[in-house]
Amino acid sequence: MTRARFGHGTGNRLCHKNHNTTDPIMANNYLIWLRQDLRTTDNTALAACCQAAQQAGAGVLAVVYLTPSQWQLHDKSLWQIDLILRQIAQLKQSLAALNIGLVVRTVADFAIQAQDVVALCQQNAICQLFANREYLDREIIRDRRVHTDAQQIGVQMNWYDDSTIVAPQRVLTNQGQPYKVFTPFYKRWLALLETAPLMPAATPAPNALDTTALAATLTSPKQALTIAEFYQAFYQPTPSLDEQLAQVQTLGETLYPAGEVAAQARLDEFLQYDIAEYNSARDVPALHGHLGATSRLSPYLAAGGLSARLCYVKARQQLDVLPEAHKDIYRWISELAWRDFYVDVVVNRPDIVKGQAFLVETDTAVTWRYDEADFAAWCAGRTGVPLVDAAMRCLNATGFMHNRLRMVVAMYLSKNLLIDWRWGERYFMQQLVDGDFASNNGGWQWSASVGTDAQPYFRVMNPFSQAASHDVDAAFIKHWLPELAAIPAKILHDETKLQQQLAANPAIDYPRLDTPTKVTRKLAIEAFKHEF
Repeated sequence: MTRARFGHGTGNRLCHKNHNTTDPIMANNYLIWLRQDLRTTDNTALAACCQAAQQAGAGVLAVVYLTPSQWQLHDKSLWQIDLILRQIAQLKQSLAALNIGLVVRTVADFAIQAQDVVALCQQNAICQLFANREYLDREIIRDRRVHTDAQQIGVQMNWYDDSTIVAPQRVLTNQGQPYKVFTPFYKRWLALLETAPLMPAATPAPNALDTTALAATLTSPKQALTIAEFYQAFYQPTPSLDEQLAQVQTLGETLYPAGEVAAQARLDEFLQYDIAEYNSARDVPALHGHLGATSRLSPYLAAGGLSARLCYVKARQQLDVLPEAHKDIYRWISELAWRDFYVDVVVNRPDIVKGQAFLVETDTAVTWRYDEADFAAWCAGRTGVPLVDAAMRCLNATGFMHNRLRMVVAMYLSKNLLIDWRWGERYFMQQLVDGDFASNNGGWQWSASVGTDAQPYFRVMNPFSQAASHDVDAAFIKHWLPELAAIPAKILHDETKLQQQLAANPAIDYPRLDTPTKVTRKLAIEAFKHEF
C-alpha cells in the first residue's frame, strides 16, 4: 500500500432531476468532506465540488468530523485541537458565503467515520462526494472503505491531491525512482514548478441546503465545540493534560487566531516585513515574542487553514517586489519543499508510519536507552543544558518551538542521551500546535541519523555553542529560565563556567550536569560509527 489512489466512480442512482428543491430526499445534492483542509480559499476538492454543483444546479453540503479517540491515538495536541475547533467556527461562516451549509459531527474513530460518511450520503440524497486525499496508513484504509461502500450505493467519488504543492510520487529521478536525499529532490521540485501552480477558486452553490434539517435525519452525537468541552467530554484528566489545557485556554486564541483571514494576514505580514531577512533571522529564537523569527504559519498549514500552494505562489510573487531578497525568499520556499519531501518519503515508505526508521539497520543496531528519569527531565526542561531547557519550556508553554531549536533538542535527546528518538517524536506530537506526522517524523529521524537525508552521525550539535551563535545575549534562555536571569550570557554559553557558577551558588534552582556534553557526544559517536 503506497498511496490513496482512487478513481472517479460512475454510479449516479441518487441524482434526481429536480434541482430547485431544498428537500434532502428529492434534491440533487453533493457532499464536500473537509478534513485537513479547513478552508475555502485554494481548496481543490471544494472548488471542484462547487463547479460540478454549478453545472448540475445542485446543492452542496459540507461535513467536518471530530474523531477524539483517533486523535488521541495519533497524539494530537490540545493546542492543535483547539485551533481546529476555532477554525471550524470560522469555516462555517466562510462556507455560508458560498451558499454551503456545514455539518459538524463527532464520532470516535476512523472506522465509525467511514460508516457515517456513507450513511450521510445515503440518507441525504448525495450523488457525488468530493475530498482531498490524505496519505497516512489509517487514513488510506478509511478512505478506501468509504470509496468502496459509497460506490455500492451509487455515489460517485472524486478524490484530489491538495495538501502538498507537488503531489507525492510526482518528483522522481531520471530512473523514475523516489529521491532519498533532499537537495536533488528540491532541484527537481523547483523545475516542476517553473510554471506557477493554479489555485482553484470556489464558487457559490446554486441551492442552499438546510443543514439543520439534514443533520436531524441522523442521530447526531454530542458536540463539543470548545477545547474545554472537548477535553471534559473525551479525555481522562491528568496533571500534565490539565496544565496544557490551562495554557491553551489562556494563550491559544492570542498566539494562533483562527480563520482564513487570520492565516492569510499572517502570511502577508511575513512576506512584507520579515522574509527579506529570513535567511539570517530565522535562526534567532528570541525574536517575535521569544517564538523565533520564523513565519509561524506551520499551525495553519498543519490544520489546513492555509494552503502550502498559496504560500508558494505568494512567495514567488514577492521575488518581483524584493529582488534583493532572492536568497531569503528561496530559503523559505525550500522549507515548503521540505514539507513535500517528507510526505513523499512517507508515501513511498508506509512502514515509517508504524514506527520504522528509514535506515532500519542503523536504527536496530544502535543500543537506545529507555531511561524514564532522563526523558522526564528533558520533557520538563530540567536537563541542565540551558538552550535545551528553554526550548522545551517554550514548547510546553506555547505549543510551538523554533525550527533550529527542534534540531538542537532532538539531537540532544537522541545523541547525547541516546534515548530512542521515537519517545521524543511522540512527545512533540503531544505538544505541538503544528504537529504534522510526516514533517515531525522526518525531522526526528534526520536528527537521530536514522532517516532519509540523515544528519551525519558524527555531527552532534553542541547546545552551548548553538546558544552562543543564535542567542548571543541569552535573551531567549533568560526569558524561559528566569532562575538563570542574573547569570551573564558569557557564562551561560560556557558549559564549564556555568557548572562552576552553579556549584558556587547552590541556591540557584537549576540542575547541574552529571556528565559533560563532550563526554556524551563521544559516547554517541561510538554508538553510531560502526554502522557507517
